[in-house]
Amino acid sequence: MKNIQTFLYLLLLLPPTLSAIQLEDRMPESVWQAEIILKIVPSYSRAFNGYGEEAPLKNLMLWDHGWYNLVEGELKREEKRLELKLAYGLTEDWVLEAMIPMVQKIQSSSLKFDSGTTEQQKVISNLGSEELNGLGDINIQFGKHLSYSSTLHNLGGFTIRLPTGNKGTRIGISSNSIGEGHGSVGVFFHITWYPLVHGVRNGFRIEGKNELTGERETLEGEKVYYSAGHSAELYYSLSIERQNIFAGTELHYFQQSESKLSTGKSNESFLKEINFEFGYGNLSELEQKPLSYPWQVRLGYKRPFAGQNLPLIHSWELSSTFLF
Repeated sequence: MKNIQTFLYLLLLLPPTLSAIQLEDRMPESVWQAEIILKIVPSYSRAFNGYGEEAPLKNLMLWDHGWYNLVEGELKREEKRLELKLAYGLTEDWVLEAMIPMVQKIQSSSLKFDSGTTEQQKVISNLGSEELNGLGDINIQFGKHLSYSSTLHNLGGFTIRLPTGNKGTRIGISSNSIGEGHGSVGVFFHITWYPLVHGVRNGFRIEGKNELTGERETLEGEKVYYSAGHSAELYYSLSIERQNIFAGTELHYFQQSESKLSTGKSNESFLKEINFEFGYGNLSELEQKPLSYPWQVRLGYKRPFAGQNLPLIHSWELSSTFLF
């Protein structure tokens, strides 16, 4: 009970976390926090090409095949994710977080190449329609509270992605499979600044990931060595919470080096996104009185505004936070 009271007291100072916008709060020792996140990626068929221009998604899949402009039809994808995020205060300074996703991926293809060779027809077949359901890759984060005051909070640590997703065949650089087929290790540093305005905070996060090696199939069906490009990400967020209403926005930049198959390699990629989020709940009432069932629900919308060699994806997120 003492730990829960400490946790609720800290919430008087800090708005609660949510996965959509990258926020980090101080987690007291032996206290649990749980979040449930539903992410929906509506059907998309466009991508950013190597020149940063919009192009059909099929061009991204077939960019290293000189005959891709001769392929007719359309390639579409969509995705749904239900994520459980758990956080636990190991000590007063160290916190452990785990994100466990259940994923559904649907790929719809009307691609055809009537004059293609047998090998080219196999490539088109390997980009055929499919629906996959299963456990995705589990992400783990170990964080340490480096400094903390009423106006500034610094958190740093490292991340691990476990290759627990194994549904579908991992084909090509931009596979539709559930799970990457290999793990990653990374580091992060997060700064949260609370200006002298009630309910307002700024967040800055930098993260780097080292992708481990694995195996994939080429679009021709050959099993080969695969090395995904290492990546770096930057986040900046601004949020405000007044009464029972939350509003926030976030800018996100993603950069990845070349990913390599033994038969070739992809180009470098980057993505710039903006995220808007609104929420409602009674968590702010903890400043005035204890609550039997503290809760908050948030709805977020994310869209890219620039990119290179990556799918053009818009997404919605519905997140629920409950304290107990």
